Amino acid sequence: MQVKGIIWVGSSTDDRRATAEFFEKQLGLEVSTNVAGFTQLTMENGDRLELFGPDSVEHDHLDTGPVAGLWVDDIEAAHEELSRAGVADITAMERGRDGHRWFYFRAPDGNYYELCEHPRPRPPRAHPTGSN
Repeated sequence: MQVKGIIWVGSSTDDRRATAEFFEKQLGLEVSTNVAGFTQLTMENGDRLELFGPDSVEHDHLDTGPVAGLWVDDIEAAHEELSRAGVADITAMERGRDGHRWFYFRAPDGNYYELCEHPRPRPPRAHPTGSN
């Protein structure tokens, strides 16, 4: 398995709206999804920060601090490798509408992490001023 980068961070928060506003207004991230219990912010290079409020039932198992999503070259091989190694709390593979796949696992430090694979490189989003 080869990790290519950190491309996603997810975090549970009791104040999702204020946290999202902070990342949008202070750090310049773009809100790309904002629904009950969930806000997704996108960075210029396409990486994502997702915030889960207390009313998010899809992410209630992520009970540790922020979760980093590590991009790997072969998600199925990575899942099999971690399973064979006896890594704790490996979840089933999930698939997004855009075709990317991911799963979570608990590392020896007790925290959850994600391994993910994307079907194609994500283009950078346009800079608000039109320049880079």
